Amino acid sequence: MPKTKCCNQEYAEGAIFVCSCVKKRGTNIALSLFQEQSKKENQALQKVANKKRFYDERKLGTGVGTELHKMIPKFLEQKGCGCKGYIKRMNHMGPDGCEKNRDEIVSHLVDQAKKRQLFNWVSSKATALVSDRLLTTAIKRARKNADPNELKWFCAVATAPRKIPTLKTCVDSMQVAGFHPFIFAEPGDYDIDKNLKPSTIIHEEKLGVWHNWLFSLRYAIENSDADIIMTVQDDALFHPDSKVFTENILWPDDKVGFVSLYTPAHYSKKPNNKHENRPTGINKIHTRSMWGACALVWPRKVVEEILNHEFTKNWNGARTKTNNNKIMEKRKQHPYLVQNSDTAIGTLMNKMKRSMWFIDPSPVEHFATTSAIKHGGNSGNRNCGRCADWDLSLEEQVPLLNNGEELPSRVNYDDIVI
Repeated sequence: MPKTKCCNQEYAEGAIFVCSCVKKRGTNIALSLFQEQSKKENQALQKVANKKRFYDERKLGTGVGTELHKMIPKFLEQKGCGCKGYIKRMNHMGPDGCEKNRDEIVSHLVDQAKKRQLFNWVSSKATALVSDRLLTTAIKRARKNADPNELKWFCAVATAPRKIPTLKTCVDSMQVAGFHPFIFAEPGDYDIDKNLKPSTIIHEEKLGVWHNWLFSLRYAIENSDADIIMTVQDDALFHPDSKVFTENILWPDDKVGFVSLYTPAHYSKKPNNKHENRPTGINKIHTRSMWGACALVWPRKVVEEILNHEFTKNWNGARTKTNNNKIMEKRKQHPYLVQNSDTAIGTLMNKMKRSMWFIDPSPVEHFATTSAIKHGGNSGNRNCGRCADWDLSLEEQVPLLNNGEELPSRVNYDDIVI
């Protein structure tokens, strides 16, 4: 930790102190290192810290432990915890050894989480499940180089400034589930971890909900070879099982449009009957438009079809109740005013004759209490009616059924019809 000196005494970064030599002159003056360090010195210190992190990881070697460290770097930040030794041990165990010793490792992670407040955004009961999924992700990443058939994802998170920020909690939950988020942000200031800054784009000019979403899709197509593209809104909170479970059900139909990890409350009800629930499962839902584009999983070829569709190119938002042409014209002149992306997505799926699938209980919760576009909070139909229980795996909660009937056999990506 950076320090400063006065009268041969060292004081930690940010500490407010009163020097004894000042006291002798009868004056009490509080000094702060933040006021004394120049910008160049701070940059130099950051370079040293980054270099230290790089060499720390080289010393640790490669393997499950190192992959775990990358996801939760606080694991190494305190001296005397024995963390580096444990990470090296996990690396020596290898993926298979870590799998055999899963219970012991998870127990260790839970103990460290309590001591260091690693997962303070989840309930204490769910810490074990979060730790278990972190270990699963670390094992998968360690095996990745040896497995050329690893499914490739691109996860695009759209965000905008909010009165109560949600982005950090959203991406934290995604990383625990095993996703690597790419952030597409409207102009503003954000709390973004340094490991995500290389995969963050902050637009210089406002694009608006619809065009930021389209920008993220084009970026995914042009800058990745992923066959699975997920679009996420920044107020989505992911169950730790989300990625593992979803990979096991893709794809449910050869005319699939998307699989939604979020199911709004009214989609858990039977059609035309608000008092009776649908059966739980991976349910195919028919709707003229759509509610809730919190977390949609797309086949790449469907995204390509969306970007080339005439509707996409000409969408200026849902018409107002009064059919106000002036508002529509204003949106044409100022495209950032176009919202209603979920309405557009549902309309597109119907025009393209593609099916919409929703996982219920919902692996994703809509947790924002305020909206970045003034659409209200997360009450009523703006949240899941049956939210998945974080104390249980999704496999235990979501039957492989479609509206009460056996789910069709999985369809390979190559067999999706275009």
